[in-house]
Amino acid sequence: MKVSMERFEEAVRLAIEAIPAEYQPYLEDIEFVVAVRSPDGLLGYYEGSGALEPGGYPARVTIFKDTHERSAGTWEELVEEVRRTVLHEVGHHFLMDEDEMPY
Repeated sequence: MKVSMERFEEAVRLAIEAIPAEYQPYLEDIEFVVAVRSPDGLLGYYEGSGALEPGGYPARVTIFKDTHERSAGTWEELVEEVRRTVLHEVGHHFLMDEDEMPY
């Protein structure tokens, strides 16, 4: 399902806003970036040292548009997949293992 960049950015914004309020203050140090293409077929990518390891690199979450478009057949599916990806990448910020991810 192809969507405009503006529409995809809306899905990412909705996903970030849906993160529970108690976690929102910890997101202020994360830069969220939307990229058109994933070099490796990834849905998202986390870069940083994590919220629990101060003094490291600034955190950045990149969400890839093309792979999300290929994975979804409807707007609702795209929004849900973006939500899961944002939660997954934010989970890395909190040093969560795959089985601890909040989705």
